[in-house]
Amino acid sequence: MADAEAGRRMMRLETLSEDLMIRLRQACPSQRRIAALAACAYAVEYAQVHDSAVLSVLGELNSARGVAASAIEKVKTLLEQADKQYFDLHDASDSSEDIGCLAAFSRARALSAMLFVVEEESLRSSSEAIYEAVSAVDDASAITLRVVSALV
Repeated sequence: MADAEAGRRMMRLETLSEDLMIRLRQACPSQRRIAALAACAYAVEYAQVHDSAVLSVLGELNSARGVAASAIEKVKTLLEQADKQYFDLHDASDSSEDIGCLAAFSRARALSAMLFVVEEESLRSSSEAIYEAVSAVDDASAITLRVVSALV
């Protein structure tokens, strides 16, 4: 039911790439999950999120094991901290291109992508994970390449 509903309304990913959204809609759930995980892993690497809980969650997702609730809570806490840091730096900065501000934004978006990947697989969770991952990086083509490769 969630996928049927998601298929009828516009997703944020469509604002970035209609082609990716079409490919996601045509993919099977396991392909979507692999694509979302690939996007997330790249975003985490790009944003230099080196927290052991995050790396542990990525490892668990890659091995298809369940992710411990405590690890998910740790990622949520890290996301809240990164979001707060971003907003604090943004408010204090004269420039929207402040390096620290952009780094905090990238970390927050990468962590948000991860939280969508750990949700039960659906078109919505996969598309949101990919959207957040794309938002974390400077060059969307690196994520697009990984997503398209996973959907083949």
